Amino acid sequence: MMTRKKIKPPVTPRIVPAHPGQQLLRYALLACAFIFSVWISYYYGTTRAPVPETGSAPLAQSPESQQRIRELEQERDTLKQQVAALKQSVQQADRTIRSARARAQQPTPTPTPTPAPAPAPVQAPRPGAPAAGIVDHTLTLENVRIEPTATDRVFRIAFSVRHTDNRSDRVTGTLWIAVNGFSRGVPKRLSFKTLSPDRRLVVKMGFDRQQDVSEEIVLPDDFRPKNILIEAKPYGDKYTGTAQKIDWIAAQ
Repeated sequence: MMTRKKIKPPVTPRIVPAHPGQQLLRYALLACAFIFSVWISYYYGTTRAPVPETGSAPLAQSPESQQRIRELEQERDTLKQQVAALKQSVQQADRTIRSARARAQQPTPTPTPTPAPAPAPVQAPRPGAPAAGIVDHTLTLENVRIEPTATDRVFRIAFSVRHTDNRSDRVTGTLWIAVNGFSRGVPKRLSFKTLSPDRRLVVKMGFDRQQDVSEEIVLPDDFRPKNILIEAKPYGDKYTGTAQKIDWIAAQ
């Protein structure tokens, strides 16, 4: 027969309550330790080396900053010198202005007028006698005529150009011809280039004493002529040109 083992009941631990006096002692030790640590911190803070008022150690300046400071100081000195020179210039200008005003306020002596020399007597030329050495070199236009031709609206312009100088000097230049009138009631001027059959701009001028001119012009159908203008323009400065305007009907 098997024997039964005796089963032991489980052992339950018991919590032994601490003694009230031990808990009080533990709290007292913790309080003393806290007070001691606070006192140590305060003592260390009051006894360590003093810190500058700024609260931070001075920073070391870099070489670039030092160089910039020197440049700014030089610029400051230069500006001071320029300001001083400007002040001197202004003072000098003020002195000059005051001196000029003082001279202007002084009375100016009136200069004594110098009598003008009497003009030399000029002998007047006799009436009717030409002035000696004066020759008229102005060209003249003569015998201006407007002649109709067998063709409708085609006219022939004829005239003479000459100079009054006794010498037979060669005269060269150009002759300009234009006709003034109305085209459909509107005033209009037609040049020789428009009127000439060969579309020439001018008529060549070249003569010793006189040149006879004869040119044909063609008038447009809607053009009514009023007058004709002829201009003689010589080359050079010896002879003076001339111009003449003649009524169209009177010249026919």
